[in-house]
Amino acid sequence: MSHVSLIAADRPLPLEEPEEMAGPGGFRVLPHVYYRDAEDALGLERKPFAYELDLDRSQSSLAGLLSYLRKNLSSGEEAELWSLWVGEGGGTRPRHYRGKVSDFDLETLEMLTELQYEPDLTGEFPDGLISQVCLTVER
Repeated sequence: MSHVSLIAADRPLPLEEPEEMAGPGGFRVLPHVYYRDAEDALGLERKPFAYELDLDRSQSSLAGLLSYLRKNLSSGEEAELWSLWVGEGGGTRPRHYRGKVSDFDLETLEMLTELQYEPDLTGEFPDGLISQVCLTVER
Protein backbone atom coordinates (compact mmCIF):
# COMPACT_ATOMS: atom_id res chain seq x y z
CA MET A 1 0.00 0.00 0.00
CA SER A 2 1.24 3.48 -0.85
CA HIS A 3 0.22 6.95 0.22
CA VAL A 4 -0.17 10.09 -1.88
CA SER A 5 -1.21 13.58 -0.78
CA LEU A 6 -2.81 15.86 -3.36
CA ILE A 7 -4.08 19.38 -3.71
CA ALA A 8 -6.80 19.79 -6.37
CA ALA A 9 -8.42 22.97 -7.66
CA ASP A 10 -10.67 24.26 -10.43
CA ARG A 11 -7.77 26.14 -12.01
CA PRO A 12 -4.01 25.65 -12.28
CA LEU A 13 -2.03 26.38 -9.12
CA PRO A 14 1.65 27.34 -8.91
CA LEU A 15 4.24 24.70 -8.13
CA GLU A 16 6.45 25.02 -5.04
CA GLU A 17 9.74 23.44 -6.08
CA PRO A 18 12.56 22.37 -3.73
CA GLU A 19 14.74 25.40 -4.48
CA GLU A 20 11.93 27.61 -3.14
CA MET A 21 11.77 25.76 0.18
CA ALA A 22 13.24 27.51 3.19
CA GLY A 23 15.07 24.78 5.11
CA PRO A 24 13.90 21.45 6.56
CA GLY A 25 10.25 20.80 7.24
CA GLY A 26 9.11 22.65 4.14
CA PHE A 27 6.56 21.30 1.76
CA ARG A 28 6.39 21.08 -2.00
CA VAL A 29 3.63 21.26 -4.61
CA LEU A 30 4.69 19.08 -7.53
CA PRO A 31 3.17 17.78 -10.77
CA HIS A 32 0.90 14.78 -10.12
CA VAL A 33 2.97 11.96 -11.60
CA TYR A 34 3.53 9.15 -9.08
CA TYR A 35 0.59 6.86 -8.36
CA ARG A 36 -1.60 8.79 -10.81
CA ASP A 37 -3.00 5.61 -12.38
CA ALA A 38 -3.58 4.04 -8.96
CA GLU A 39 -5.29 7.22 -7.74
CA ASP A 40 -7.45 7.36 -10.88
CA ALA A 41 -8.40 3.70 -10.28
CA LEU A 42 -9.98 4.68 -6.94
CA GLY A 43 -12.71 6.42 -8.97
CA LEU A 44 -13.00 9.35 -6.58
CA GLU A 45 -14.48 12.56 -7.91
CA ARG A 46 -12.11 15.49 -7.43
CA LYS A 47 -11.36 18.90 -8.90
CA PRO A 48 -9.60 18.74 -12.31
CA PHE A 49 -6.20 20.33 -11.59
CA ALA A 50 -4.33 18.04 -9.19
CA TYR A 51 -0.82 18.32 -7.80
CA GLU A 52 1.16 16.17 -5.40
CA LEU A 53 1.84 17.55 -1.95
CA ASP A 54 5.15 16.62 -0.36
CA LEU A 55 4.12 17.19 3.23
CA ASP A 56 5.18 15.95 6.65
CA ARG A 57 3.81 16.37 10.17
CA SER A 58 6.19 19.17 11.14
CA GLN A 59 4.70 22.48 12.19
CA SER A 60 6.72 24.33 9.55
CA SER A 61 5.48 22.02 6.77
CA LEU A 62 1.84 22.43 7.79
CA ALA A 63 2.28 26.19 8.28
CA GLY A 64 3.81 26.36 4.79
CA LEU A 65 0.72 24.65 3.34
CA LEU A 66 -1.60 27.04 5.19
CA SER A 67 0.40 30.01 3.89
CA TYR A 68 0.32 28.58 0.35
CA LEU A 69 -3.49 28.29 0.50
CA ARG A 70 -3.90 31.86 1.76
CA LYS A 71 -1.56 33.19 -0.91
CA ASN A 72 -2.86 31.23 -3.90
CA LEU A 73 -6.62 31.02 -3.42
CA SER A 74 -8.82 34.00 -4.24
CA SER A 75 -11.92 34.89 -2.26
CA GLY A 76 -14.64 32.26 -2.86
CA GLU A 77 -12.26 29.71 -4.41
CA GLU A 78 -11.90 26.19 -3.08
CA ALA A 79 -9.12 23.62 -3.04
CA GLU A 80 -9.32 19.97 -2.04
CA LEU A 81 -6.56 18.47 0.09
CA TRP A 82 -6.50 14.69 -0.32
CA SER A 83 -4.79 11.98 1.71
CA LEU A 84 -5.12 8.83 -0.41
CA TRP A 85 -4.06 5.24 0.17
CA VAL A 86 -3.69 3.17 -2.98
CA GLY A 87 -3.35 -0.59 -3.20
CA GLU A 88 -4.64 -3.32 -0.88
CA GLY A 89 -6.22 -2.07 2.35
CA GLY A 90 -7.36 1.38 1.24
CA GLY A 91 -10.94 2.38 1.90
CA THR A 92 -13.45 3.34 -0.75
CA ARG A 93 -15.55 5.96 1.06
CA PRO A 94 -13.57 9.15 1.64
CA ARG A 95 -14.11 11.14 4.78
CA HIS A 96 -14.93 14.72 3.80
CA TYR A 97 -14.33 17.80 5.89
CA ARG A 98 -15.06 21.37 4.79
CA GLY A 99 -14.25 24.83 6.07
CA LYS A 100 -12.84 28.25 5.36
CA VAL A 101 -9.05 28.59 5.29
CA SER A 102 -9.38 30.98 8.26
CA ASP A 103 -10.99 28.12 10.25
CA PHE A 104 -8.21 25.63 9.52
CA ASP A 105 -5.36 25.40 11.99
CA LEU A 106 -2.26 23.21 11.97
CA GLU A 107 -3.98 20.53 14.05
CA THR A 108 -6.76 20.23 11.48
CA LEU A 109 -4.25 19.92 8.63
CA GLU A 110 -2.51 17.10 10.54
CA MET A 111 -5.44 14.89 9.47
CA LEU A 112 -3.66 14.67 6.10
CA THR A 113 -0.75 12.85 7.78
CA GLU A 114 -2.68 10.61 10.21
CA LEU A 115 -4.19 7.17 9.73
CA GLN A 116 -7.94 6.91 10.08
CA TYR A 117 -9.75 3.59 9.69
CA GLU A 118 -13.13 2.44 8.48
CA PRO A 119 -14.62 -1.03 9.05
CA ASP A 120 -13.69 -3.74 6.55
CA LEU A 121 -16.94 -5.60 5.96
CA THR A 122 -15.08 -8.49 4.29
CA GLY A 123 -12.98 -9.19 7.40
CA GLU A 124 -9.82 -9.38 5.29
CA PHE A 125 -8.25 -6.47 7.21
CA PRO A 126 -9.02 -6.95 10.94
CA ASP A 127 -7.92 -3.41 11.88
CA GLY A 128 -10.11 -1.99 9.11
CA LEU A 129 -9.38 -0.19 5.87
CA ILE A 130 -7.34 2.99 5.91
CA SER A 131 -9.71 5.85 5.14
CA GLN A 132 -9.26 8.26 2.28
CA VAL A 133 -9.53 11.86 3.54
CA CYS A 134 -10.53 15.05 1.72
CA LEU A 135 -10.38 18.51 3.29
CA THR A 136 -12.20 21.10 1.17
CA VAL A 137 -10.79 24.52 1.97
CA GLU A 138 -12.50 27.73 0.88
CA ARG A 139 -10.83 31.13 0.85
